[in-house]
Amino acid sequence: MTRPRDIINGGPEASLPPNIRSTLDPTDPVRLAFKPSPWFVILRSRDALFAAALLVCIALIVRALAPIGVWFERALLVAGLILLVRVIWSALQWACRWYILTDRRAIRVEGVLRRITTEIPRESIRAAALHESILQRVVGLGTIGFATAGTAGYELVWSDVERPHEVRSLVPLPNAIAEDRPVPDEPASAHARPIVIGIAGGVGSGKSTVARAFERRGFLVSDSDAQTGSVLRAQEVKDQLRAWWGDGVIDPSGEVDRSAVARIVFADEEERRRLEGLIHPRLHKTRRALITRAARLGTPGVIIDAPLLFEAGVDAECDAVVFVETPRETRLERVKASRGWDAEELDRREKAQMPLERKRERSDYVVINAGHAEDLDPEVSRVLEAIRTDRSPSDGR
Repeated sequence: MTRPRDIINGGPEASLPPNIRSTLDPTDPVRLAFKPSPWFVILRSRDALFAAALLVCIALIVRALAPIGVWFERALLVAGLILLVRVIWSALQWACRWYILTDRRAIRVEGVLRRITTEIPRESIRAAALHESILQRVVGLGTIGFATAGTAGYELVWSDVERPHEVRSLVPLPNAIAEDRPVPDEPASAHARPIVIGIAGGVGSGKSTVARAFERRGFLVSDSDAQTGSVLRAQEVKDQLRAWWGDGVIDPSGEVDRSAVARIVFADEEERRRLEGLIHPRLHKTRRALITRAARLGTPGVIIDAPLLFEAGVDAECDAVVFVETPRETRLERVKASRGWDAEELDRREKAQMPLERKRERSDYVVINAGHAEDLDPEVSRVLEAIRTDRSPSDGR
């Protein structure tokens, strides 16, 4: 991370506008801050350029076949307006977009009508890719994508970056996965299968905290919430949800409004099952790829952090299931602080899932997570040792 000013025009924090700089954590130094190339405006307007050119060509052909008088001029005017509006909109998008790298986070800021900030912790970045389309290569640009462990796609994308290879080299990956490409399916015999552990528990029980404790012990984590976010960004999924439930499930930025979807599926069991039928097969494919990757890397195993582990049948993919035991009072405090839910909302969400008693009965091990960080690590170590002791070497489930 040396001398970013020599690599990217604009430099770090001082180049940021005050309204963005004020939102950053002052204790987290900015190492890199820059905008996409001005070519961004042209590349993002290429659809309008094509449409305008096509309209002019059609008008010219019609004019050659028959005199059309004023209609030719109107066609040119419409083409020009289409192009002008699109270029202006792309220019506004460019003006509002920033890519930022701090000591602890990778960030993208965008949005014309409202600011949208996407960020991922630096310590969570496990893979990166550099993509250069034909048009980008012509003008010397590239797109850099970052992914966290277990995600199906890239969680953060910096598009139309100048000198992309140099920028990519400035972002070292902690414990990085060696390959930046999706891992193809391989025969099970190609590598020893790592142990797969599922995490179950109530809403707000701290399943993700337990998963991170396993991650510190070398496990890869399949985070279903993050993976679901990647699935919901797929265009075919957005199109299907819009076809089912209308435009109300798509927010102004063109992404799925997960709150709107939640209101629908938690109110109607049939709609919930329909959504699961769309999402779960894609998540299953992602988990298979992560298990293959873990085997290739020789990691101790994979943790599956899925809210509906039993309900979706994901426990069948696990060698062991760990139940996270947390008092209801603690869980309620957590969801109040993090999600703004009251007791009624917590109960409503949990009624849509398998009862906690049944989840506990179906689990193989129990971790107590009462909210004290100093007590959790010994609990996880104890359970992990028990799993390794109990697991037969011939267990290849």
